[in-house]
Amino acid sequence: MRPNILVVGLNPVMQKTIVLEHLWENEVNRSSTYIFSVAGKGGNTSRVLTELNANIIHLTHGGGIFKETFRSMLENDGIHTEIVDSGSEIRLCYTLINKERNTATEIVEEALPIDTETDARMRKAYLAWIDMVKVVAICGTKATGYSSDIIPWMVKTATENNKKVVLDVKGNDLIDSIGFKPTVIKPNLKEFIDTFFPQDSIKEQDESSVVLDAVKQKMLDLKKDVGITTVLTRGARPVLFCEEKAIKESAVDKVIPVNTIGSGDAFTAGISFALSENRSIADCVNIGIACGKANAMNLQPGTIKGGTIPL
Repeated sequence: MRPNILVVGLNPVMQKTIVLEHLWENEVNRSSTYIFSVAGKGGNTSRVLTELNANIIHLTHGGGIFKETFRSMLENDGIHTEIVDSGSEIRLCYTLINKERNTATEIVEEALPIDTETDARMRKAYLAWIDMVKVVAICGTKATGYSSDIIPWMVKTATENNKKVVLDVKGNDLIDSIGFKPTVIKPNLKEFIDTFFPQDSIKEQDESSVVLDAVKQKMLDLKKDVGITTVLTRGARPVLFCEEKAIKESAVDKVIPVNTIGSGDAFTAGISFALSENRSIADCVNIGIACGKANAMNLQPGTIKGGTIPL
């Protein structure tokens, strides 16, 4: 069966999630509850889409001693994947769940540089898949060694071939892609502010009318001038999205989370799934919210097991 959605992740991760009753600095901390999984924005988005029974292909890179473990873990999750050889080790990240304070602390390894041939191999693989799908979801930062234009090039290639594009990136990767008209951009509020208002030092938690007015006006401008729909997640606060000529809000249910890591990626998966079925942007957002909530109720990042998704 041909895939409907291509998920691109240019910064693969393997993640250890560790639950601690307490987290004491400068002491030995022991845990009997931990999970090792493929994670990162691309991996998490792909897993949730697979759990939604979407027909996907996950395109990423990998190398080093963990490459085959990485591949087998994806296969065990039922994720159809193409791994472009990168000559670089796959990075490891760690989430420390402190039950005493109900917090999740991330320790993130920076990615090692890919080899000089990876960029060309990735573009070749991308071109081989693009004709087969309806939606392309490009998720997260890119590893060092990729050309600065690879993500804008992917957006351009997709839109020129009449594919819908969900873009979950930030900074120059987002700014340089705007002119190629991705269908939906989905940074969180802080990423949006850091990308479009870096000179203003606007803080994520600043909910003043001046800040939100500036953000909403930019969302409207992107819709009017380029035709791009912006969706902004804000943690537990309502999601902002642009519908026609107005900014709408959709509430997020308050829950006591088990692990919020990956909830933004689950949201991206929900939007991508709904977009592949030609649902309205409001439906896309509500399905995304439900996926994010379901993810937060699981220890493993990037899964919606046990959740109720309004498909």
